[in-house]
Amino acid sequence: MSEFQYRVGVEFAGNTIQIRSNSPAAERIANFVFRHHLCPEVSEFCVAIDILAQHEGAGFGLLVGDELAAIALGESELPVTLMQLGQRMLVFNESRQAMLHAALLVRNNCGYLFPAAAGSGKTTLTAWLLGHGYSLLSDELATVGETGQLDGFTRPLNIKPGSRPLLDSFEWMAQPLAQSVVSCDVTLIPWGRKPESALSGLVIVNPCYSVDASLSIERLSPGICTKELMGSLLNARNLPKHGLISMKALAVKWKSYRVRYSRLQEVSAWLDQVVPSTGIEPVSAP
Repeated sequence: MSEFQYRVGVEFAGNTIQIRSNSPAAERIANFVFRHHLCPEVSEFCVAIDILAQHEGAGFGLLVGDELAAIALGESELPVTLMQLGQRMLVFNESRQAMLHAALLVRNNCGYLFPAAAGSGKTTLTAWLLGHGYSLLSDELATVGETGQLDGFTRPLNIKPGSRPLLDSFEWMAQPLAQSVVSCDVTLIPWGRKPESALSGLVIVNPCYSVDASLSIERLSPGICTKELMGSLLNARNLPKHGLISMKALAVKWKSYRVRYSRLQEVSAWLDQVVPSTGIEPVSAP
């Protein structure tokens, strides 16, 4: 359609969407939000999010097909809204890979999967671990392929207002914070993506932050781990057996833990004792 001067393709896990707009500001925001998953060529027939700059001072409207997704968004509201909508569209119809609400980090070519509900503190924990030898694949969305391979949707870290003062104290966050964008009270912090490679091992950790909690490490059985993973599965309705087969395979193959904590330092110290590639148990909790 000729009315759209700007087009941005986004690809993840074999799914592609297109962001179309008539505004250079909207294009710039799309490139910021999806910069690790941009693709140069996109079919005209793939699903599109249309961003329409409305009359001066009236903000932006978002459409998906003929459906109005948002109206009168200010420029500062657009990044978070676009990120959430784009991510939801990449997940919605996926039927080959399991999509988990989980952070996925890498260290020494081993993966660390943190499935957790919203508000559990996984993004703050992610930000801490990024300063302690870990690389980012995602703080929000991880995929498990048909043969068990893992990947993550790399977006800006989403820091809620209550966590921002803590991140301001992390020296390794100073430069990324200087490049961050605040949208709907959420600080979006850009971060580099770990180059793709096959992971040689995995640890599954269910993080449970609680104020003043003492560090508590609970080894999960494959059955409990499967249940926890199913609770984080976003596209169960699209998968064979609602994803139970792939989640069980993950839980049986790799060791998993529930970690209750209040101090980030204790979590990273405990993780230093875990060897994912051989499944060696930590010697003791600090």
